Amino acid sequence: MYAIKNCSQIVTCSGPDLEPKRGKALSELGILENGTIIVDGDIIRALGTEYSLSKLLSQIPEENIYDAQGRALIPGFVDSHTHVLFAGTRHQEFAMRLAGKPYLEILREGGGILNSTKAFESSSNEEILSQTRARIGRMLEYGTTTVEIKSGYGLSTEQEVRALQLIQSLKEEDPITIKSTFLGAHAIPPDFKASPQDYVRLVCNEMIPILAKRKLADFCDVFCEEGVFSVEDTTEIFQAAIDHGMRLRLHSDEIVALGGTELACAMGASSVDHLVAITDSGIEALSKSKTIANLLPGTAFSLKKKAAPARRMIDEGVAISLSTDCNPGSCYTESMPMIIALACLQMDMSVEEALMAATFNGACSLGIQETHGSLEERKSADMVLLNASDYRDIPYHFGVNPVFRTMRKGQWVDELNSMKG
Repeated sequence: MYAIKNCSQIVTCSGPDLEPKRGKALSELGILENGTIIVDGDIIRALGTEYSLSKLLSQIPEENIYDAQGRALIPGFVDSHTHVLFAGTRHQEFAMRLAGKPYLEILREGGGILNSTKAFESSSNEEILSQTRARIGRMLEYGTTTVEIKSGYGLSTEQEVRALQLIQSLKEEDPITIKSTFLGAHAIPPDFKASPQDYVRLVCNEMIPILAKRKLADFCDVFCEEGVFSVEDTTEIFQAAIDHGMRLRLHSDEIVALGGTELACAMGASSVDHLVAITDSGIEALSKSKTIANLLPGTAFSLKKKAAPARRMIDEGVAISLSTDCNPGSCYTESMPMIIALACLQMDMSVEEALMAATFNGACSLGIQETHGSLEERKSADMVLLNASDYRDIPYHFGVNPVFRTMRKGQWVDELNSMKG
């Protein structure tokens, strides 16, 4: 067993049930002051005061008792929307956007996602894995212990299968907890520009059955957006995914609201993501469903767009999560603390709401809230010791890394890295 004592705060993010937090519950962090936590293997054994846990503490060797020295302890961040598996960067497009060129225009001219598709196909597996491992390493340094990783830079059966096989390789290496998402419907490949419906059929009739048979994807996602995939396309792809046992996620209402959010709620999607252009109808649908609104303020910030209306969604009873959307085009960041700062400063979320959205509700979005997302007995020992005595320092002292140490599955990440040389 291992213990961490003298924590100024243990922010548990726990609650009475395993449902995603909404409304007032989104702010109820379950803070234990002057707390101690005991880890047994990779599981949390107990939480409490040093006095209440004195019997267990007496069974732990002195060298296995870590003094937090008045730092705050929070759950590991759950980054539930990323495209972190990619090759190369698109910094030249960043400069183009700064000069005023719209994102969808860059995509129509063969840039954007299609540029990443070319780089992915021309890079070796080891090049892609090496670059992705480095990004995952930075995520861990910034306190992320669970990440969702999408395919979507393949856009052919061969390359989409390859992408998900690489994600599977990372899962088996186990540097971080990973959930995989198939996003073959990320863009229309140039070869299908004249017949996009043929590509939709390829996704439904070839890609999804192969991936389902090989059990390479936990979720299926679609970029439902003007000039990309329509609501009708999304319905067809979603039904194929459901028929093959995949759960659903959706890129929706990022630039133009097409009705994708309402469709995703009706079809039982785990999350609908982006939502910058969400309508009254979309908010109402989310408030009445179990689908989580996964907000990506870093993307709006990077694209110099107005952020999603988080305050209104929360006030109307929508369950909210937060993610980085780490990708080479519209949001190149691995920092969940930065996302929390943006949520507070640009989306009118409280620190408490943002922290819950970045931990427990993110776990709900991935369907793993029974084991991840909060600090509770019998849950995975994934936690972050802050270099501060109060969790509110995360957005307050923005632009720096607030993490002192990250623990995943009962092991300090910095110690694991040093053991690997």
